Amino acid sequence: MPEHSTFKNLLVEKINLTGKNILRYPHPILESRKLKKSPRQVTLDNINYVLYRDNDGNPVALPDVCPHRGALLSKGKVNGNGELVCAYHAWRIASSGNVSCPSVPKRSCKIPVLKTWDRYGFIWIANHDVAEDAFPEFNLPDYALIGSFSCVFKAPLEVVLDNFGEIEHAFQVHKFIGPSENKLHTVNFSVKIEEEKTYGFMSCRYRTLPFFVNWFYGYKKGDLYHNDWVFKFNPLYGSYSNYWTDETGKKKRPISFIVTSFLVPVKENEVHVQVFVQTQINSRILRLMAPVLNWFTMRITKYEIKADSDIASFSPSTATDGRHWRLTHLDKQIMANRRLMSKLYFSNEPVAV
Repeated sequence: MPEHSTFKNLLVEKINLTGKNILRYPHPILESRKLKKSPRQVTLDNINYVLYRDNDGNPVALPDVCPHRGALLSKGKVNGNGELVCAYHAWRIASSGNVSCPSVPKRSCKIPVLKTWDRYGFIWIANHDVAEDAFPEFNLPDYALIGSFSCVFKAPLEVVLDNFGEIEHAFQVHKFIGPSENKLHTVNFSVKIEEEKTYGFMSCRYRTLPFFVNWFYGYKKGDLYHNDWVFKFNPLYGSYSNYWTDETGKKKRPISFIVTSFLVPVKENEVHVQVFVQTQINSRILRLMAPVLNWFTMRITKYEIKADSDIASFSPSTATDGRHWRLTHLDKQIMANRRLMSKLYFSNEPVAV
């Protein structure tokens, strides 16, 4: 069956026009529970795609444009054979990309489909030729993945990236992360910049919380809070390791958790942050309380990510280059992250047809 070259050229032209080919990397695009058999439109970097499930329940992804005359495939339906049927002229698209025209069968063709994964509570998409080992495995063997969710940021991607590359805002914006204002003098912060990733290391005297919260999580008065993170650019995501120690920094408390946040650009001023939470409980007694602890940890994480989203909405509608900013040592990672995002995440190499 011949490939629909005009259809393919249209997609390549869109990518080359912007100089971006971010589907070289897998992206978590939609929560798995939200994808049933009916098609759904999703957007990645201003390009629309359609998702649906075939008869075996496997996710299928392709550009949301019918090869016939450009109608939105997301407005169609999935028939009994697992084919996506265009709502306009009933052209049928199989999960393989084979297209059938009911009116003129000889006009059948083949269109490109994307590679998909249904993993960790999300549907992930990438170019069809992306290798399996390109999938960003972030789930650590000694930790339990307790949940995932999505949060919408109404801000430019650069602003969202900046937010996840510094900790200075914690005392002002957050309720559970970092120090309180009267403990800012206890903050220790350092960064490490490598060719393909950046690291942040922060410790401080933990903020004062109600006694029952400290007891519940096994913290003690005077404990140090640590937030160590690594940010990668293939795709854009950071993993933030949150843990507590005694005031000497040597004795680790029994509960720690890792929040991994993927930054998925949707439109010019809209980024979906897909969040995955892992926990580790090194206490026999507290493990008995794991369901409640995990529920509470997910609630806290959602609250704090929403706080980031709310404050990001105060940002300028277009990202600035930062040349006139008055940065401090606490902002050291920000400009490095922006440079690596431009260099590694956004490709300036034209896509071949």
